[in-house]
Amino acid sequence: MRKTLAKNIFLNINPIKKFRTIKIQVDFLRPLNKEETTTRRLLANVMSNSTKDYPSFRAINDREMELYGSEINVYTRNLLNFNDLAFSVEFADPNFLIDGKTQLKDNLDLLGEIIFKPNLAGNQFDETAFETEKRNLMSNLMSIQDNQDLVSSLGLAKLIYRDNPDRQVPIFGSIEELKDLTNADLLKSYQDVIKNDTVVINVVGNVDENEFLTELNDSIFNTELQNDRQDLTIEFEKFDNLIVNPASQIDHKHLNQSRIALAYATKGVSKDFNRLAPQIMNLILGGDDQSQLFLQVREKNSLAYSVSSTYQPISHLVMIQAGLDADSVDKALDLINQQINFIKQGQFTDAQVEHAQKVMLTQRKISSDTIQHYIMRSIWETVYPKTLLTDAQFEDELSNLDKKHIASVADHMHAIAQYQLIGD
Repeated sequence: MRKTLAKNIFLNINPIKKFRTIKIQVDFLRPLNKEETTTRRLLANVMSNSTKDYPSFRAINDREMELYGSEINVYTRNLLNFNDLAFSVEFADPNFLIDGKTQLKDNLDLLGEIIFKPNLAGNQFDETAFETEKRNLMSNLMSIQDNQDLVSSLGLAKLIYRDNPDRQVPIFGSIEELKDLTNADLLKSYQDVIKNDTVVINVVGNVDENEFLTELNDSIFNTELQNDRQDLTIEFEKFDNLIVNPASQIDHKHLNQSRIALAYATKGVSKDFNRLAPQIMNLILGGDDQSQLFLQVREKNSLAYSVSSTYQPISHLVMIQAGLDADSVDKALDLINQQINFIKQGQFTDAQVEHAQKVMLTQRKISSDTIQHYIMRSIWETVYPKTLLTDAQFEDELSNLDKKHIASVADHMHAIAQYQLIGD
């Protein structure tokens, strides 16, 4: 069932019977804004750990246990050019319980409590809850400096999105923004979210569609989600300036192991080419333990402790990361370029293509056996359906891969950013 509850408030119900749990997820979406990113992450933390009727994390946890181990989750993430503040509850299918008649209603009410009944004291959040979560988030942000892989990823991201300030702040926030964030700011942000964000409600599991709709209409969701919301506009990053003038940065730090992070834009690949060719190219390059980067850079030449590549389908970016000794950086960079040229020139074998095909098919089958797969697919169907392939389309594209298409992806890789974190 797909239903529009109000302008830009969507309900998707997927009554699948193969899972023993049911999941309800509510996503609040708005364009990324560097001034809101930290606030929304703190808001997620505060709202997940206390509410009006359950004023502590222990009280919420006790209620989850009463509902046969329900699990509440609240987080933020990037979705296209949007900030997604997501709330979910996953709970046991009542058909597997001795007494589960009100299980659906009770869990919907608990999720509604988390979203619409915050732990307020007057015109602000409970001060103890606010200060505790602000302190916890500050501690988490400060600890990032101890995670050198993350530091290098963030360093690369700042170079890639140097022309987009709203992507300069990572999704989990920044210390600078958090320091100045007040309780009043947080409440104002919450009120804005509830009133203005686009909302996507997804339900996956063994549920009767009409029963769920009845419960939803009788719940707090019906009263709180009635007003129309503003349209969202999808915007894609353009890397033309970086293709002409690539960005680079070298930082030095007292470390035993150095890091390099590289970004490539795959611009100019024909739209008539196989849609899975970039993913297959990435698996052959560095996305698998049988890849060129792994076998040549790490195993054969011992130039890196770790090396891998990833492909981002929405932005069409290939990212390469490696952990290595400082004196191996230049040799590793040269060997990485050799592997890209290896694929450009079509020197990879049919066996490598077949292995990558098997990996992709296995990954899809594994992911499709999870509730979250259906949640995410439904979100994409609502927000940006062009990205999706049916199983039949996927298998058809996979079986009709042309080596020329794979080579063409590598041939159209333009180096746009390089970040080095050198251990001294």
